[in-house]
Amino acid sequence: MTEALCGLGCLEDQAGRTYFATLLSEQLNLRVDLRGVKQREDVIAMARAALSVVAGERVLIEVVRVFEGASVAGRLEKLFIPPASPVIASPLFGPLTEDDVGSALALLSAAEPRLSAIGLRDGLAGELHLDLPSQLSVVQLFTYVLELNVQPDGLPPAVLLMEHAAEQSTTPGRRLAFSAWAHDWADRTRLLAELERRRSERAVVTVDASIPRCLVVAVDPARDGSGDIVVRPWLNTVPGRWHPQPAEPETTGLDGLGPAVERALRQVVRLSPGRQEQIPASVRETPPYVEFLLPYDLLNHDVAGLKLRSGDGKPLPLALKCVVHLRSLERMRTDDSLVRTQWLERWNTLQRQGIGVHGWQTCDGDHLDEWLASLAAEPSRTAVVIDAPDGGASTDALKGAIAEGVGLAVWDRRGEFLEERREVVTAVFAAVPTSAQLPIAIYRLRRTAELHVAGPLLLGRHIAFLWDDPNRLVDIHDFDHGDLAGEEEVSA
Repeated sequence: MTEALCGLGCLEDQAGRTYFATLLSEQLNLRVDLRGVKQREDVIAMARAALSVVAGERVLIEVVRVFEGASVAGRLEKLFIPPASPVIASPLFGPLTEDDVGSALALLSAAEPRLSAIGLRDGLAGELHLDLPSQLSVVQLFTYVLELNVQPDGLPPAVLLMEHAAEQSTTPGRRLAFSAWAHDWADRTRLLAELERRRSERAVVTVDASIPRCLVVAVDPARDGSGDIVVRPWLNTVPGRWHPQPAEPETTGLDGLGPAVERALRQVVRLSPGRQEQIPASVRETPPYVEFLLPYDLLNHDVAGLKLRSGDGKPLPLALKCVVHLRSLERMRTDDSLVRTQWLERWNTLQRQGIGVHGWQTCDGDHLDEWLASLAAEPSRTAVVIDAPDGGASTDALKGAIAEGVGLAVWDRRGEFLEERREVVTAVFAAVPTSAQLPIAIYRLRRTAELHVAGPLLLGRHIAFLWDDPNRLVDIHDFDHGDLAGEEEVSA
């Protein structure tokens, strides 16, 4: 190694050797001290430093590549790096060899200043459908995913991380280096077809402008007489794609719901990716959505009025800063295929044909069966406008509408939905070009009420809005009333 390095032009003079040693020290994370008198002594010091670190010879070659170019680095690689070891399962690195890990770390270390750790984490988490730590550097994230199991197609998460690093790289050379590393590994392990399939699928992923940054909050009462609720959030931090990641649940009282939502919402904002060039401006500028998955007996709770505090400022209503709507906890949890099929079919009708209202008033309580039969017979009825569900006939009407697949419902939380207030909703429905823009229209209606001097009298302050998209699911099958007891037992 000493003989080869002494032949490099970049190491002929003292200034060149000092500059080379400085970069080598940074990449090895190890101080390299030179006497600066004789070339050979300085080269020996650099060679010994590289050999004292696992895979340090690969780091040394990368530094040579920076100073002398790819051809010189390639010749040294043939001299310094032994032939690739057979790919065997390692207790430390799984299907990756020590050489694989060393070369990957060298590439990541050299490129780390130009890679977004958050963007890399979000992209990889989306492909793996896993919640990955967000505070790690690029190199730390690679070390973390080394310990994860391989995917069903045989590809390790560490290899997929290198693929995402290639996509994020801003220079063609770096992009090619990461991509070549993954290609070489897959070729040696006979998984090249699987890697190419992943690349093809990734290339056709499109941004869905209807999917914003979103916080989904499931609220489930303990129903044990304590008044406790379990609050379980999911964070969808990347607008344009639906990959919600579960966050830690909290057990609190109903009066603690606001602070729990505030903590979860801060995570949505903090974890949002820094680089969003592929996301349309209309999606980036949309306020975060907060979707409350509530049981029937909490659907009339004023979640839009929950208070959020920014710094030392005065707490302000959630609806002033976020798009807030309700979803059905029971329907999300159900395994009834008929309910799910009707939900999807009526939602698709809503998107294709627009809003068809099936109205309900408490005075219709004697005709509930006829009202539900009429709704079931009319697939074009995609929304219900009702009196507040108060545990009586209005609640039964809402339950029936949800069972029949209706995903859009509006009511006045104060009780009876007076005709003049229903006209406001009718006007809002008529004003939106497409039904997908309805959440933003309700958000503006609420903002107007909050900023208007007569706000407490306006419908926007009291409107309840169920907007339950069957295409945006979260997995709550393991979230039942037993969770609370289980969490308390673990805490004890």
